[in-house]
Amino acid sequence: MSEIEKTDTVLFGVSVDTVESHKQFKEDENFGFSLLADTEFDASKLYSGIMERFNASNRVTFIIDKAGYIRAIDKEVNVRTHGEDVVKMLGDVLPKIEVGEMAPDFFATDSDEEQHQLSKYKSKKNVALVFYPRDFGRG
Repeated sequence: MSEIEKTDTVLFGVSVDTVESHKQFKEDENFGFSLLADTEFDASKLYSGIMERFNASNRVTFIIDKAGYIRAIDKEVNVRTHGEDVVKMLGDVLPKIEVGEMAPDFFATDSDEEQHQLSKYKSKKNVALVFYPRDFGRG
């Protein structure tokens, strides 16, 4: 298992090359992750942008968490250290809380504008924190 897989992360390489060329490249280079063929430039236009001069994607790496939020963008990719750089970015941006660890304290304000501090409930009540991407209402 790679250091990236240990973070419960799936890694994809994306380029505007064809599926066939990716198969050959992956075989030749003995890649351990999937290469996605963005032949219509859809993902490249949304994420990396296009190098018009080469008709190719810009070299950029995005870290996207399990909820679908972009947590890091590396626009200065160093090809020689890229694997190590991705592992470091994952370590820097992904939550590091494990079962059995003390919960980090935080403050948050509710819809009645009352502020709550997690540590104030310690030894008084069990707390369930239920996270969801957004309140799909207006505003």
